[in-house]
Amino acid sequence: MKTAGNKKTILVLDKNSRMLSVIDDIMYYGDFNVHLTYDPNAIYDKAKVINPDLIILDYLLLDTDCELVCQDFKDDEKLCNVPIIIVTAFKTKKAQADSYKCDALFVKPLDMEVLASRIEYLMAS
Repeated sequence: MKTAGNKKTILVLDKNSRMLSVIDDIMYYGDFNVHLTYDPNAIYDKAKVINPDLIILDYLLLDTDCELVCQDFKDDEKLCNVPIIIVTAFKTKKAQADSYKCDALFVKPLDMEVLASRIEYLMAS
């Protein structure tokens, strides 16, 4: 289900409201329909219902490995082309976009202009 008009849909998986400021900034930089979930076990089902144009994941998921969540999306025939951005506070070698098969990885604190530009690019391609 897509929203009316040209409004793009972003699905955000957050842990403990750590990404609320990011969501506010995303909405400031663009006219998006943002859906927020706090349950890593429900994001896959929610994505199948809303068919997002982009997914943003908090790196620190409750009892769930971020890599497995990304892999679920990339293995799904319907959702495999939905771009995924991971946001993390960790600056480690493990936190690399290619290790999660995501489309972008941002380390906090975020440069919102760069993030907004990447969101636009990923949703346009």
